[in-house]
Amino acid sequence: MDAHTRGLLSMLCSALCFSATSTLIRLAPNIDPFKSSLFRFAIGMTLLGTAAICKRIRLDFSNPPLLIARGLTGGLSVFIFFWSINAIGLGKGTLLSYTYPVFAAIWGVILLGEKVSPRLWMFIAVAFFGFALTSMGRGDVMPTLGLPECFALGGAVLSGLAIVIVRKLRATESSYAIFFSQCVIGFWLMLIPANIVPAAIGIPGGFVLLGIGVSAAIGQLLMTYSFKALSVSQGSVIALVTPVINIGVGVLVFNETLTLLSGLGMFLVLAACTLIAIQK
Repeated sequence: MDAHTRGLLSMLCSALCFSATSTLIRLAPNIDPFKSSLFRFAIGMTLLGTAAICKRIRLDFSNPPLLIARGLTGGLSVFIFFWSINAIGLGKGTLLSYTYPVFAAIWGVILLGEKVSPRLWMFIAVAFFGFALTSMGRGDVMPTLGLPECFALGGAVLSGLAIVIVRKLRATESSYAIFFSQCVIGFWLMLIPANIVPAAIGIPGGFVLLGIGVSAAIGQLLMTYSFKALSVSQGSVIALVTPVINIGVGVLVFNETLTLLSGLGMFLVLAACTLIAIQK
């Protein structure tokens, strides 16, 4: 098996791991997103730290300010993603959170001075129209976005900014150092609120939290490995398998509503994100 094929399989497995992570969150709505995010960061930090101690990887840090910025944007976006799954549904929450290619393109224009073709602006406009249509499942007469959807999109905005920061960091930092910085900063962001918000988790909830942390960490490490063989556009398109799976799981397992208009909106968002990823 050549390196490209291994990269494709690794990215597909990564998408499945992230789908498992979000499904576990949906299965335990009594566990607040502060605690699930904390476990996600703690286990990721533990795995990478152990690998570094065992000299399987190197953790060298050359640009602390940008690493902190990546940790803050990535940490907050993970929390919002986890929150949105139970607030607006597994399918819709995942879909809106995975629209980061749209906002990464916009941040690239603002921060990096990148040129965007008229075709790319058209794809971005289609994505925003799709955003509005996804709310039609609530019975709205006109396409609008409610506050929960806007909050989920805010997480995607932060994810897009994190992607731009990562692109700058890749000039000096390893993928492991970038991921480790997200875990460390995210852990400290969630530590206090996770212990303030009361919740009766119990032993079953503890296993769910463990599953969330392990599946998310494995998914992130598989993604890191796959980008050694895949282009960013290839990896971003395959990553969209996660929201596609979660939309199906949300409808079939959790009885989430999918009307014709909201389904059309989801299709437009996925199509626009795919085309933007290919263009970029």
